[in-house]
Amino acid sequence: MSHGLKRFVLTNLVPRGQIFPDPVSSHCGTCSVQEEPAHYAADARPMGMRNGALAFSLGVMAAHWSPWAHPLWACWLCLGVALLAPRRTRTLAAAVLGLGWGALHAVGAVDVRIDRSCSETTITGRIVDLPAWSEPVAPGAPRARRFVVLPQTAGCAIDGPVRLSWYDGPEVRGGERWRLIVRLRVPRGTANTHGFDIDRWFVRNRVAATGYVVAGTRIATVEGFDHLRPSVVRERLRDRIGDLALANHGVVTALTIGDAAAIPRADIDLYRRTGTMHLLVISGMHVGVVTAFGFLLGRGVGLLSGVSPRSLGAGMALVAAAGYVYLAGAGLPLLRAFTMATACMVALLAGRRAAPSAVFAYAMAVVLAMDPMAPLAVGFWLSFGAVAVLLGFFAPRPRPRSWLVSAAIAQLSIAVVFVPATVGITGLIHPLSIAVNLVAVPTVTLLVVPLALSGVVLIATPLGPWLLTAADFCVSLVGQVLAFADQVAPLYVVDPGRRLPWLLVCAVVCLLPLSRSAILSSASAIAVLLFLPRAGPVHGHVEVTILDVGQGTAVLVRTARHTLVYDTGQSFMSGGDNGTRVVLPALRGRGLGFVDLLVLSHADLDHVGGASAVLRGVRVRSVLAGEPVAGIDAKPCLAGAGWSWDGVDFSIISPRRGHHWSGNNASCVLLVETPETRVLLAGDIEAAVERRLVLRSVDVLLVPHHGSATSSTDGFVAATRPRFAVVGAGFDNHFGHPNPAVLERYRDAGAHILSTADSGELTWRSDDPDAIEAVRCLDLPYWRDGGSCHRH
Repeated sequence: MSHGLKRFVLTNLVPRGQIFPDPVSSHCGTCSVQEEPAHYAADARPMGMRNGALAFSLGVMAAHWSPWAHPLWACWLCLGVALLAPRRTRTLAAAVLGLGWGALHAVGAVDVRIDRSCSETTITGRIVDLPAWSEPVAPGAPRARRFVVLPQTAGCAIDGPVRLSWYDGPEVRGGERWRLIVRLRVPRGTANTHGFDIDRWFVRNRVAATGYVVAGTRIATVEGFDHLRPSVVRERLRDRIGDLALANHGVVTALTIGDAAAIPRADIDLYRRTGTMHLLVISGMHVGVVTAFGFLLGRGVGLLSGVSPRSLGAGMALVAAAGYVYLAGAGLPLLRAFTMATACMVALLAGRRAAPSAVFAYAMAVVLAMDPMAPLAVGFWLSFGAVAVLLGFFAPRPRPRSWLVSAAIAQLSIAVVFVPATVGITGLIHPLSIAVNLVAVPTVTLLVVPLALSGVVLIATPLGPWLLTAADFCVSLVGQVLAFADQVAPLYVVDPGRRLPWLLVCAVVCLLPLSRSAILSSASAIAVLLFLPRAGPVHGHVEVTILDVGQGTAVLVRTARHTLVYDTGQSFMSGGDNGTRVVLPALRGRGLGFVDLLVLSHADLDHVGGASAVLRGVRVRSVLAGEPVAGIDAKPCLAGAGWSWDGVDFSIISPRRGHHWSGNNASCVLLVETPETRVLLAGDIEAAVERRLVLRSVDVLLVPHHGSATSSTDGFVAATRPRFAVVGAGFDNHFGHPNPAVLERYRDAGAHILSTADSGELTWRSDDPDAIEAVRCLDLPYWRDGGSCHRH
């Protein structure tokens, strides 16, 4: 170790002592740490370094809290001010430096998007991830191979990675170079109140474009040192694990190389329902365990060989951790854990004990310096949040003598805080979640991960497959425990909404060294806040939410005590569907675990593509459909049917009994009425059906057939005279919806026209009929394009 490095360690990684792995540190992905305040009284430099690291981290985070991307000159100004600041303002300068550093990368991540004119071009580049097949949307439908290309040359300016799908294309492997004719589009997703924010994900990963391959030619296979590229090594290991035909090979692959593409949807749903989704993701805790095993192995070899046990143990620990991070794709939790482990091992070699707060602050600063876009990832907050919880809980308390008790307390302390956090993310809570985690987490961490990693390391030997089979058996046992818990206890859908901050505050109070009464009161408050009745429309009023599902339709209609879903959006040839991506998160985010009626207007995939996912994900009392839908048991939707919920009337006005319509004209047309307002959901009906309907003016109209020229005749528009005409269409869709002539008709009728393509999710309430909310207008973050807001 150089003199300068040793001096830095002695000065900043604090008091003398020993460092050792323990159960608590395994949860952190670091080492056991304690502070000696007397040392800091003598030397304030470590405190200054720590504060500077925290200030830098807060500055980077603040750059992403701004609702707009900072101008480039302001970013460079922040960096210049920070570097020229006097010594006495170091902490403030560190914060300004972080702000400038984060803002600079935020600007670059937004500017990397291609120009809309770059729609069809030829690119030459290398495959830089693990290509994966998507599931076909229907039997016989084409499958899509999805992968990421880093262009080296292109017919237009492309400055970042491109995510592509190739339908029924040839085999594509990581590390290969291809020349591809592609059709591209600006990376822009749907915008809804709840659910995954794909726009944020695009910016966080600096995606320049998305699209699909028209044709391609392989230029070069993997050769020479390219075999050492992470994507190449990981794909080779994925293939070897897949060849073993393990019952849970998807989970084993996810925990060894970080690729969860092969996990069946049913298994993912089971883990999600039981609050154990985190078990499918490589975490800092796993890196901590690998580091501990590496340290113990190196120490044992050192004792037997006469080499310094401390040095060899630290070296083996870092090699093991680095190897795992390399294999698993170097995600945020892994980088955080590896940074903390490195600090601890360096301190160990220097004969110093690492202060927990210092290691935490330095690790966060290092991760954010390497990846300033990290705060946009949920994993960043969960990873560092888990460490903060453990450090905050154990620092003011004496450590239990039993390592088993210590590990159990560590797991409970994380669960207390992360149950509210998980509820905020998924809207789901399982009453046995904490108990299941107490069994599943040690099993996966101490058995599955070591066995699976040992099997991967020895996969070329006869022992490797045996170890992987043993890991697979343990995963099966965990699956049986989860299935049992899923059967014996119901899953609750809750809507934390604005209560989430209070939930987290109460959870943190539970971990503070306070009186038992204060802790019990906070725990009781968590239960009350979680299960308070959800907010919704009052009796006699209705709330209509037109979800943004791209080119398709999905509408959520709520009364005081009932819920109706009208259509479920499309399914995608590249994999997935809007039932999973949009409709279920919308229901769960509002605390709705039950749907009284699912209406499927007709059988087109852009209307029913997500229906199966909705039927699997929530309880649905009844289903109506304008025409038969394959695989779904639905009653026919016929004119004349009607009912009343909570003072709100619902009427089916088309198709008529005995009709011979099919396709668009078979659409189930639904009229929703309160004493003062009317909403018409018209499906995809065309001119022939429009002329047969007897209509009155409405407040909100879901424009027929996404604004196609085949619908919205002059007579239909004149009869409905909508206050708001809402078009459910995809951004830059190739159908040309909505048609300009159709929009002109609605304008002439005095309608305010909104499109989900421009405004995202739209919500209208009958108790405030002159207003309609657009998600792209509410607290707009810098990574999302704005839309149209209307209030009259």
